[in-house]
Amino acid sequence: MVATTTSKRKPQEMDRLRARALKGDPLKSLRDTEREWVWRSLLKRVRWKETLTIAGLTEDQAVQRLERVRVQYQRRIDAYKATKAAEAQQPKVVRPVAPAQPVKRRGLWPFGNRR
Repeated sequence: MVATTTSKRKPQEMDRLRARALKGDPLKSLRDTEREWVWRSLLKRVRWKETLTIAGLTEDQAVQRLERVRVQYQRRIDAYKATKAAEAQQPKVVRPVAPAQPVKRRGLWPFGNRR
């Protein structure tokens, strides 16, 4: 199993990334998959108390900002699905298959020569 960059990050670093996302940072320095990882963990409220402490937000403020993260994440999912749907509509290139040549048999023994 291949470990990703996000699984190598320390929990405190992930808390800081989640806090940045709650504060409105688009996290452009991260790869798309890493950003999605941060958003999903926010939506699941992973280490929620620690993230709120770092962000300096109250529960009510964080819930309002979490809605913005939910919208960003939904846009990401919709864009991904649209890309996959467009790829599915492209015709696949398939090379022609030549028909198999009949095997000539010389007797009742089906396993080749009996020498």
